[in-house]
Amino acid sequence: MTTAPYLLPIVAGALAGLVLGVLFFRGLAATARLYALGGVRRAVPLYLLRLAGATAGFTIAAIWGGAEALLAMLVGFQLARTVVVRRERRAQEGTP
Repeated sequence: MTTAPYLLPIVAGALAGLVLGVLFFRGLAATARLYALGGVRRAVPLYLLRLAGATAGFTIAAIWGGAEALLAMLVGFQLARTVVVRRERRAQEGTP
């Protein structure tokens, strides 16, 4: 049972990165749509919110969990990027 203390920050970091990544990249897609439709005034606050949220999330992970949690969060964040990009492509193509 000596691996449990090391496993908790890694699992928590990966899950937090996954959630943060989904929110970040879904917000990125929404921001891109707003820019494309000419809604720059509505897109800039969303951009700043995404930037602040990602910065705060990764900073908290670095302080709370150290390098293990930070790297696990980065893995979860990148996994979320892949998932959101695939879903957005499918939505544009019209396939479920």
